[in-house]
Amino acid sequence: MTRPSEASPVHDSVAAMSPGVRQPITIEQHGEVFRVRLSVLGETHRFTMRGADRADVERTAAAKLEELQRRARRRRGLGSIDRRGDGFRIRLHVGGKSHTFSVKTADRQVAEDAAAARLRELKLAAHRRVIGLSARVTFSELLAHFDAKEMPTLSRGTREAYVDSFRPIREYFLDVVGDPVLEDVQAAHVKEFLAWRRVHRRVDARPTKDGSARKGREAGVALSNRTLQKDRAVLHRLFEFAEQLELREGNPVARVDAPKADTRTPVLLTVDEYERLLTHCAGRPMLALYVLTLGESGVRCESEALHLRFEDVDLEGGYLRIVSGRDGHRTKSGKGRWVPMTPRLRDAMRAHAAAFRLVTYDGARSPWVFHHERTHKRYVAGARIGSLRHSFRAAAQRAKLPAELHQHDLRHRRVTTWLAEGRDVVLVKEALGHSDLRTTMGYTHLAREHLKALVDAPTSKPTRSGNRAR
Repeated sequence: MTRPSEASPVHDSVAAMSPGVRQPITIEQHGEVFRVRLSVLGETHRFTMRGADRADVERTAAAKLEELQRRARRRRGLGSIDRRGDGFRIRLHVGGKSHTFSVKTADRQVAEDAAAARLRELKLAAHRRVIGLSARVTFSELLAHFDAKEMPTLSRGTREAYVDSFRPIREYFLDVVGDPVLEDVQAAHVKEFLAWRRVHRRVDARPTKDGSARKGREAGVALSNRTLQKDRAVLHRLFEFAEQLELREGNPVARVDAPKADTRTPVLLTVDEYERLLTHCAGRPMLALYVLTLGESGVRCESEALHLRFEDVDLEGGYLRIVSGRDGHRTKSGKGRWVPMTPRLRDAMRAHAAAFRLVTYDGARSPWVFHHERTHKRYVAGARIGSLRHSFRAAAQRAKLPAELHQHDLRHRRVTTWLAEGRDVVLVKEALGHSDLRTTMGYTHLAREHLKALVDAPTSKPTRSGNRAR
């Protein structure tokens, strides 16, 4: 007669297990078939035996368990797990060093889990030493490691934003908190940092060119939520970096909500304002072409337009080539693309190439569309222009344009006019280099022309042929 199915935990080969605890061996009998499950360091192994005596199955399972444990220990760096009194003595080998400790438990599986956890800690500590960090990484070490490994991979604009946010972050966590160990930083520290940051804005002592104080830099003035959002985002990325390197578990910033702030509304120039801006760029060929390039093509300012080379300008086809990854420079999207030129921009590029492409500086031609025309104490003639931000701002002031105007707003103006003209949004996305169509669609709220359809007199719909009025 076939016996009913039964499950029976087997005693450990070293000593009897306490009832109710997890067992490394479980045997289930189904008729003449025995199904054996072995648990070793979090891994499960199964096999079956048929037509054998139960005692033989238990002996075979115990032998297989011992062999699997030995292999797993060798694979994971475990030296040995031996029964000692009311617990187990565990010996681990990591980085050429032996580590021994004891665990008081009657359950071998509990001892194996403790050994695996301790082994992971030792391997992480060894890994940190290899990359030049201490076993218990401090906040200052994380900042230095991020600066050396991650910052060079970011675009120039992103690096500048990170450097600006790192100043208060460094001041708070190093000077106020006292350079804590990463594992000790909790969500409460992040919340306290944001509260501290709100009333500790950085005071810029440098005066403007006319000798006046810089706007919005007064001490004691509460910080805006937009700046708090940016600082929190940078801190979140810093701890994300630490988590990726397994320097700590979890990101404490993720458990703290970002301050709510209104999204900045771009300044969209009218046709007259746009032309006025270009007029006040006259006499400065690099600035004039730069503003026209931003306004007519919608390329990003410093990370794309100022990295254009003459070889990237296709005057015959009428395209600008945006290159990512050349000479270590990466665009925001990390992808290259072609951007069409308007006839106005095409003519301006042709005239610019005729005037500057063959000019030599110290016997060499400059490959850059936007380059310095003369040598200065901070740059040499023919070198790429890194920024035209101040020149742009000065031209905007001369043209009496809104003080809130940013050079990036010309990109917003280009996409908005394209959408208002009914251009294919997919083509607009491709020209702008957006990775997600939803980003492009986010500009539709700035193009208001389509809203007139709500108040225009409705037109009667034509009756389809073959339909009778009822």
